[in-house]
Amino acid sequence: MFQPTPIQPSNFGAITADQNLIENPALMYLATLGSKDSYRCMKSKLNKFARFFGYKGLVDCDWKSMQPNHVTVFLTAQSWGSARTYNCYLSALKSVALNAWRNKQIDLDHFQRIKSLKQRRVFRAPSGRAISSEESASLIKSLEANSLRTVRNRAIFYLMLGCGLRRAEVCELRVKQVSFKNRAAKIIGKGNKERTIYFPDAVDEVLKIWFEFRQLNKNDIDAGFVFGRIDNRQHLHLDIPLDPSSVTRIIEKLVAETENLEGRLTPHDLRRTFATRLISKNVDIVEVQKLMGHASVATTGNYVRKDEENLRKAAEKAENQQQEIRSPPMHSQQESAQSKVEQQLHAVFTVAPVSPLS
Repeated sequence: MFQPTPIQPSNFGAITADQNLIENPALMYLATLGSKDSYRCMKSKLNKFARFFGYKGLVDCDWKSMQPNHVTVFLTAQSWGSARTYNCYLSALKSVALNAWRNKQIDLDHFQRIKSLKQRRVFRAPSGRAISSEESASLIKSLEANSLRTVRNRAIFYLMLGCGLRRAEVCELRVKQVSFKNRAAKIIGKGNKERTIYFPDAVDEVLKIWFEFRQLNKNDIDAGFVFGRIDNRQHLHLDIPLDPSSVTRIIEKLVAETENLEGRLTPHDLRRTFATRLISKNVDIVEVQKLMGHASVATTGNYVRKDEENLRKAAEKAENQQQEIRSPPMHSQQESAQSKVEQQLHAVFTVAPVSPLS
């Protein structure tokens, strides 16, 4: 690693004892921090920078002599434990440079060059997880009862796991959006963007069972929401949608009733599992993006919980390729997605068939 010789104070000025500390851009920056912890942390970092060039600390340092090469030499000479720490130092030095420029202590060119220094990319540990096939089977076993509420909850679970729907998309799904003939549904996602999802065998079967229950409980099966509210008297209200918090409670209750789970489980983890299983079956990540309703394929890569680093790189590569490709018409997208993905979706749901209604 390049280890530069520290620039001597003679090249980096010297502050006089009687200089007004209000004019010190580092002290001005520290005064803007909102907490004692932030103040102590950033003060320590600026002191380290000043001492690197032979000063006692940030008060003794002549910041008006700071140039872009001082910042780059300092940052290059350090052994950074993480990109986050590097970025924290750089952010502090940029703020000091901004104050120095405002005080007319450094010129605009020096400030802009310091400001233009790039932060390092931080890869945060992804939240959530994908569930295993064994966990899927255990959860489904807890949904075997044929009560109205359990059959509804089972259909919700299958739709989220087998088609990757968001909570709000499940709640707002209407009967008119579902086509059993095409084994598909039109989904209105974030930003009112429309996409088509396709039902694997297990999802198709469970949804049909739920629709039979709806017909038994409501005369007009073609009306209202797919999943309505069920009151304490076991009455189904198809004109009132579930809210996302209700879906969360359904999953929480299911988790509480299920043994052999490896950890905490949220509704969004079912969506993560959907993406992970498709990618593991070698479905193209761009096709998975379409099924998930993501604006960026890089977002889809962040959902996957298997071989994450390679998948993230694949997502970035696909994102660059997509910018050069013009999207085909909507009907062509649907035909392409159905022909390339539908047969692979069946492998996503590796669970035993659901028993028909008795």
